[in-house]
Amino acid sequence: MVETFDEDRRVRRRLLQGALGLGALHLAAGNARAQTDAKPSEALVASQMPVKGVGLEHIGTTVKDVTPSAKFFGRVFNTFLYKEKDPPLRYYVTLDPGYIAIGGNESRTTGVIDHDCVLADGYDRAAMAVRLEREGFAQGNRGIFGDPDGLRLQLLTGGGLAATTEPAGRLVDGEPLVRPRGLHRVLRLVTDVERSTAFYRKMLGGEPQTDAEGTWFKVGPTRFGIRLARAGETPRIDRFCVNVAAGGYDRDAVAKSLAGLGATIVKDDSPFLHFQSPDGIGVELRPVDPAKLWDRT
Repeated sequence: MVETFDEDRRVRRRLLQGALGLGALHLAAGNARAQTDAKPSEALVASQMPVKGVGLEHIGTTVKDVTPSAKFFGRVFNTFLYKEKDPPLRYYVTLDPGYIAIGGNESRTTGVIDHDCVLADGYDRAAMAVRLEREGFAQGNRGIFGDPDGLRLQLLTGGGLAATTEPAGRLVDGEPLVRPRGLHRVLRLVTDVERSTAFYRKMLGGEPQTDAEGTWFKVGPTRFGIRLARAGETPRIDRFCVNVAAGGYDRDAVAKSLAGLGATIVKDDSPFLHFQSPDGIGVELRPVDPAKLWDRT
């Protein structure tokens, strides 16, 4: 559905606030309210589902060694990075808007997408905790909860890099391979599509669309997908897709450069350039006309 100009502008502003870090003030206010609301009202609890999603805002990853991973994603999307001020080291690669968070775990042999994040209007952490408990859903901390397969989704009222971060400068030389324009979609592999569809219908609302790639929920201008894991596959957040400016984008040239950086090009049913980072993180690149990103025609 084509959004009105005012709604289109509101969504763009909310996501851009995340990219610029302006949403941190809203996040702090939301956290404070969640910590003090011991007994949220029944109306507030009831309003938490379905989530009024503004859009996908960031992707959280965990790898064995954060610096090589940060250099790779920096070289692909944005060579100017951010990091946490205090240990443990954690890098952030911005996507204009949104970002990829890169955390470390020395015990890992391959990287994983450990969570994704949706910005939501009217989200209240304390009220959502009550609602999740009533629905029998798994809960976590920092606004993160698990779906039926334990795959983690985070909800925030305001996005952007937190006040605990600082500029990290450039870890690599040169220009990035592509010009990112925010997240387009994320895809989960699940053990039971019917069960997961029922869960996300209740959580995200609306009726999903199903195609050869999976079942897709609309979240603002972004998409949230599920697909059945094949025999022997572990349920996981399989990959995320980043919009990239089409001007100057050459798929074959980008694929060649990615391979030169140690990525593996995946040949599958995706209409976009699908690859795995050297750590095994699944990514897609979707060329777009930035002027048409927000459902404008």
